[in-house]
Amino acid sequence: MSTPPLWKHQEDAVDFAMQRTATLWHMGLGTGKSRCAIEFKRRIQAKATLILCPLSVCEAWREQHQQFSPESEVIVLNKGSVAKKLKAAQAAAQRARQMCKALVVVVNYESARNAPLSPWLEEREFDLLVLDESHRIKSPKGKTSTWVAKLAKRCKRRVALTGTVLPHSPLDIWAQARALTLASRDAFGPSFFRFRRKYAKLGGWGGKQVVGFQHLDDLRHRMSHWTFQVDRSVLDLPAAMHERRTIDLSTKAMKLYRELDAMFCAQVKGGEITASNALVKLLRLQQLTGGTAVVEDADGTSTAHRIDTAKEDALADLLTDIDQGEPVVVFAKFRGDLQSVHNAAQRVGRQSLELSGTRRELEEWQRGDAPILAVQLQSGGTGVDLTKCGGRPCSITCYLSTGFSLGDYEQSLARVHRPGQTRSVVYYHFVARDTVDERVYGALRSRKNIVEAVLDGIYTN
Repeated sequence: MSTPPLWKHQEDAVDFAMQRTATLWHMGLGTGKSRCAIEFKRRIQAKATLILCPLSVCEAWREQHQQFSPESEVIVLNKGSVAKKLKAAQAAAQRARQMCKALVVVVNYESARNAPLSPWLEEREFDLLVLDESHRIKSPKGKTSTWVAKLAKRCKRRVALTGTVLPHSPLDIWAQARALTLASRDAFGPSFFRFRRKYAKLGGWGGKQVVGFQHLDDLRHRMSHWTFQVDRSVLDLPAAMHERRTIDLSTKAMKLYRELDAMFCAQVKGGEITASNALVKLLRLQQLTGGTAVVEDADGTSTAHRIDTAKEDALADLLTDIDQGEPVVVFAKFRGDLQSVHNAAQRVGRQSLELSGTRRELEEWQRGDAPILAVQLQSGGTGVDLTKCGGRPCSITCYLSTGFSLGDYEQSLARVHRPGQTRSVVYYHFVARDTVDERVYGALRSRKNIVEAVLDGIYTN
């Protein structure tokens, strides 16, 4: 099966990297950084590639390889203990050798630096090291950042990918350059303290506090030798893109989910539940994927219990990769998921507002009082304009839960993708693995009746 050609800016990015042993792709959301990395891997004929990335992005790399490089032996190490990940990596390496395939190892930064996986990675010779969301290793003294810099010296080619290369200050670039093994050469030198003295203005208590920056033209000039930069204005794409973020529930939450799901499936197959009366049961299952378990008390009342934060964690992870002032709309069906939005925003140091049956803060968000808006589908799915926050276009939309109404979902899509929108929209869907979320997502993307699609899946299994 042939793959679509690269966009021009992707072709330029790959050509830029082909001329270097180390490259930083500073490319905005939706510009196709991962496609560039896969194409670069192909062109340099890499036999062994290591991709380090945030945990929530691991699964996306599998999907990208399935689409653009199905011939590779790809192992995604995002489940189980570090010891189990090592065994999975070793088995994949053996399969790749036996089948004469290119090996691609995908693992999150934190797992990679821990034994017993880290010694195995250090001993191997990788033709290509890909550092996805490289700003995650911006701390000069960070354990992960230091380890990645050590590992990178054994890798023949290095590529870093990020849309927010300097999330907090110009000083954030030094450790990323070190990870590309550039800090000890003509980039910024091997000493972070000398780097800071050159580019930061120090003052305050003891003359050791950063109070400003200087010589930034020189910094940009040095970066230009190994940095390829484009923002989302280069995109000549369909008006909207959908990206699935797969998350794994905790063992406790998954155990409870399977018990409820088994009971539900038995009732469906026994004829007790049909399309006309399945909605309440399905909503309980989907609510659980967001981390909230609803228990029926003896008196007939319901009590919600928080048992998992997987979707909250994944949302916080995504927000970390988005510029501080970038507006973000997060849709959710359930009250617990709306609270997860506020929790995630607070964890990354950002303000959030809400549009729901109990809080009507749309005007404040449109005014720019906070960049993140948690929207309840029933309240914000129709009749509102979510294209701008404080005069800034809002083109990033997330879904923690959708409910089971195709109409409500399509209405919510149009709140951001509508007249007045000047940027391509990216929709991020948070989907819990091996749950009803997967069937709902599939039904939404194929515009099917969701309840019927879910029940059909049960009848055919």
